[in-house]
Order: sequence, then structure tokens, then C-alpha cells
Amino acid sequence: MSGDPLDWLGRLGLSAPGQAALFVLAVLVFLPAPDVDFLLLRLLHHRSILTHSLLLPVLVWLLLPGLGPGAAAGAFLGVAIHLAADALSPPRGYGAVWWPEPFQSSLGRWSTLWLLGNAALGAYLAFAVLPVGEGWRMLALGVGLVAALGYGAVNERSVLAVLVCGGIVAAGWWAHRWWHPP
Repeated sequence: MSGDPLDWLGRLGLSAPGQAALFVLAVLVFLPAPDVDFLLLRLLHHRSILTHSLLLPVLVWLLLPGLGPGAAAGAFLGVAIHLAADALSPPRGYGAVWWPEPFQSSLGRWSTLWLLGNAALGAYLAFAVLPVGEGWRMLALGVGLVAALGYGAVNERSVLAVLVCGGIVAAGWWAHRWWHPP
């Protein structure tokens, strides 16, 4: 057995249960992922436009196709929930979305629109990249609503965050169902 973790995860993703496990794991890993900008504060302001966007899940989708659609879908959904919660902050200071160096300027009042737009698109893409089948959509909806409940209640300590995050997940499911009826 190879010691390469990506090889191991890729083999895990060859089965439907493996894809489901990768989906759940990716949601959990990518819920806090946008805040990786805290580790790079010399280059990126908190709520950097690079990390508080769909860039991270798009990189998973494009650069790690061997992990299968479950990993990409989970990454999209985890980031979408995080961005939906962040959209509730006032769009100034740390609550605004910022351009990286050398610009270091904020989107200001447009930050909320940026966050909600990326959250909505991310939730839709989470459902869109999954394999064909209503079972996958129901799994994603259930995991997404539980993740929204957990993130909103535990991380944000806010009923409003629970509702907004859950609403983004449900909107992604509904949009996919509307554009791609079963």
C-alpha cells in the first residue's frame, strides 16, 4: 500500500460509500478553510477575496480530479456555509472582504453581496458536481443542513446564522432541482 495520502483517498473514492465519506470529510475540512488567511496576514487581510471565494473548492475540483466528485462537492458546500455565515458581519474592518497585497483595499458595502453570491453559487455547484442520482442530492442536503446547524450554532453562536446557512444549502438544492429536474 502506497504511503501517499492522496493515492489512498483516491482509492477510497472508487466506491460509492467512499465518495460519500470523502464528501462528508471535505465538508468538515472546508468549513473553516476560508480562514486560512489568518496564517498569511502579512500577504492577505482577514477575509481575503482569495480565500473568501470559491477559489479553494475550484482548486480541489480542477487539481484533484482523482478524488472524485464527492471531495469537490464537499469543498463547495463547506465553503458556501462558511461564506453565508460571514455575510452576516457588518461589511467594515474585519467584516469586509479585502484585496490582497499590494492593494489591501476592501470591497466595503459590496462585501456582503460578494460573500452571499459566492455562497449561493458554491451551494449550487455542490449539488451540480455530484454523481447523477437523487440519493446523492438527499445525502448532500442532509449533511449540508446538519453542517449549517453545527456551524451556525457552535462557531457563530447565532440562530440567524443557522437559518442563513441552512437557507443557502436549501437554495443550492432547490436551484439544482429547478435547472435539472429528476
